Amino acid sequence: MAEATLSEKLSRRHIRLDDVPPGVVEAAKLHILDSLGCLLAGSRLEPGKLAYDLALASSGNGSGSASTLLGTDSRVSFLDAVQAMSVAAHCGEMDDIHSGAGTCIGGMVVPALVAMAEKYGGNGRDFLEGAIVGYETTARVGLAINAPSLFISGWWPSTVCGVFGVAAAGAKFLRWSLDGTVNALGIASLNAGGMITGGHEGTTARHLTFGRAAQSGVFSLLAARQGFTGPKRAFEDPRGFCLTLCGEPRWKYLHASEPYYLPAVAFKPYPCARQLHAGVEALLRLLQNYITRTVIEEIELSVPTAVASLVNRPAASTNRAATLGSGQVVMAATAIRGKMDLTSFDKRFLKN
Repeated sequence: MAEATLSEKLSRRHIRLDDVPPGVVEAAKLHILDSLGCLLAGSRLEPGKLAYDLALASSGNGSGSASTLLGTDSRVSFLDAVQAMSVAAHCGEMDDIHSGAGTCIGGMVVPALVAMAEKYGGNGRDFLEGAIVGYETTARVGLAINAPSLFISGWWPSTVCGVFGVAAAGAKFLRWSLDGTVNALGIASLNAGGMITGGHEGTTARHLTFGRAAQSGVFSLLAARQGFTGPKRAFEDPRGFCLTLCGEPRWKYLHASEPYYLPAVAFKPYPCARQLHAGVEALLRLLQNYITRTVIEEIELSVPTAVASLVNRPAASTNRAATLGSGQVVMAATAIRGKMDLTSFDKRFLKN
């Protein structure tokens, strides 16, 4: 008997909720709620509104469409809804992240499952099992290729890896067989990608790339259902996913074995680049307990060398997408307002 492919090994973890440790189940519930909150909040921010408007325009203003844009009465096509809601869930920069895998997960997996639940039915148990599979798959793929290293070469780890998590989550939600799930992952591998170009400029279209990854994961399921076939050795093929993106893949993470990685996914308490959270937290504690903003003359922030180029953005800007990743702006906004929340990047504050 031929050895199982890595796609087969990864897909064999057909999670049954009764077998999942209670702590993992509780963590999954919190992440689902957190992701829904991010989605609703983001739908009221400029990129989220633009994504919803784009979905309406693409769907012919909702005529005859069957998927609801969460937080509104608007209905659009199924795939347009997945993309738009994923954009909304991510654009506020408060969606959860697995630091080791360098991937934001809930902002793709949860909106995709919301749209699938409306289209195909299902129940809360199916949704929860699908979410756990989606989180585990995304984290494992990211860990296998050391995805944080992709930032340096311009790739966005979340979009590169997230397509697999969404495809796996959807296959679990629909209760597909092992072969069906493997095929969906193979097709997903052909749709993986997403560059992080434009972060310093604050381009809002980069959020569309995030939504596109979620959309591509669902698209892979639809393609598989229609009879398309994907590569069975998508991960280990010499020209496959892992060896294309990583010189020395860590294959062990693609084996469906313990532990669970979902509990290591971090919530974001602040709507800014994750690399700046420690600095924001430290400054807020100083302001709350030891100093006032009036005594601050200069702030020096130390970050790991590997991420310094991502957050060292001294140019002033009134562009939300650019400033939430600027260490200079984020720390100044925190010092001036004594807090860091979704309103911290409103133009009325940034222009002052």
